[in-house]
Amino acid sequence: MMERSTPEITTEGSASGWPAELQAVYSSSFESLVGLAAVLLGRRSEAEEVVHDAFLGAATRLTEIENVGAYVRRSVINGAYGVLRRRRVAENHRLDPPPIDAPVQLIEFRDVLMGLTWNQRTVIVLRFLEGLSVRETAETLGYRDSTVRSHSRRGLKALRKELLA
Repeated sequence: MMERSTPEITTEGSASGWPAELQAVYSSSFESLVGLAAVLLGRRSEAEEVVHDAFLGAATRLTEIENVGAYVRRSVINGAYGVLRRRRVAENHRLDPPPIDAPVQLIEFRDVLMGLTWNQRTVIVLRFLEGLSVRETAETLGYRDSTVRSHSRRGLKALRKELLA
C-alpha cells in the first residue's frame, strides 16, 4: 500500500500567507478530516477536495471563527453532504434505458434532445411533438413569442448538427 503524505500549506507565492493557527490545524488534522470525509463519501479523491475546500473557506473567514478546528470539521461534514446531494440529484436525473425494441434512430434522437438546454428542449417538445403554435407555447411557458422562436431556432440547429453529423 502506498503511503500518503499530508500536503502542507506554504506561504510561498502568497502575498498574505496562511495564519499560523490555520497552518497548525491543517497540519494536525488534515489526514483525520480526509478520513472522516472518505468514510462519508466512499471516495478519497472527493474527500480530499472537500477538506481543501473547507480550509479555503476557513481561511477567508478566519477573523470570524472562534474555533478553527470545529469550524473546519463542520465544513467538511457540510461539504460531504453537498457532494452526496449532488450525486443523488444526478442519479435521479439519469435517463431510463430505452425499450428493447426501440428503433436506433429514436434512441439517438432522445439522447441528442436531452443534450439541449432545458428551455430549448421544452420548446422543441411543445412545438413539434405536442404540435403547439408559437403563441400557445409562449403562453404555456410564460415566454414572449420571440423567446420561443429563439429557443426553437437554436434547439433545431443543435439537433440538425448532431443528427446529421
